[in-house]
Amino acid sequence: MSTLWIYGDSFAVDWQVDWCWHRQVAAMMNVDRVVNQACSGSSNEWSAMKFRDDDHKPGDAVIYFATEHSRQWFFEDRPHLSNLASITDTQEAKALEKSEPEKYRAIMDYWLHLQRSDIDQLRMEHMIDSIRVKQIERELHLLLIPSFNVSLMWTDLIPVKGNMTFSVCDREFASHEEMLLWYNQSIDTRANHMTLENHSVFARKVVQSLKQKTTLDLEQGFEQGFLTHRDKLTHPGLLPELIEMARAPGNTIPKT
Repeated sequence: MSTLWIYGDSFAVDWQVDWCWHRQVAAMMNVDRVVNQACSGSSNEWSAMKFRDDDHKPGDAVIYFATEHSRQWFFEDRPHLSNLASITDTQEAKALEKSEPEKYRAIMDYWLHLQRSDIDQLRMEHMIDSIRVKQIERELHLLLIPSFNVSLMWTDLIPVKGNMTFSVCDREFASHEEMLLWYNQSIDTRANHMTLENHSVFARKVVQSLKQKTTLDLEQGFEQGFLTHRDKLTHPGLLPELIEMARAPGNTIPKT
């Protein structure tokens, strides 16, 4: 395999540290290059368009994260503003409300009056169908991973048990209460929403599934139940870059 292609949301974004899962996967698979097209907060439309337009070669490996199906790519140059929270609760969104008021109102009207989960699911299914067709045409090795609890019913793909959010990310916390406290403090300081230990676990599982075409089991084998909100700036498995962002003015980190 000459190239490893990665698509998706914040679970797939490239961080410049060697222990991030995609860098470990690239090293273990001995690929010639890695092309990472992921964008934090992005929608399935973003990933599908990037996949469609890329120049894959037969034998390339593709790791594709299917994100929450309700996300929408509203602003062409801001794919990360894809859900109701991101277009209402961020400073960037508030600036857009002033600079593009008509478009902003139209988006809010869509969310409040027109958005339907069943249509969102259907749209995602069609996008994945299109990716499957291109995978066969281009002779690619595809691993399709659900970021959230989305329905992926393609039986001819490498099976995946569980999803990234509820099977891996959320289970790192010592309790549900600790998870809520962690997210209420500010940004998540874990690279791809996992600590260092689980990056290594995930990388090994991904490589095994791609090479052997066996089930990617996200329900077992990961470190669980160890994080508390007090670890948000101090746990050794966090990303220094995100810790600095969390410490920036405007991000409140309680002392207790």
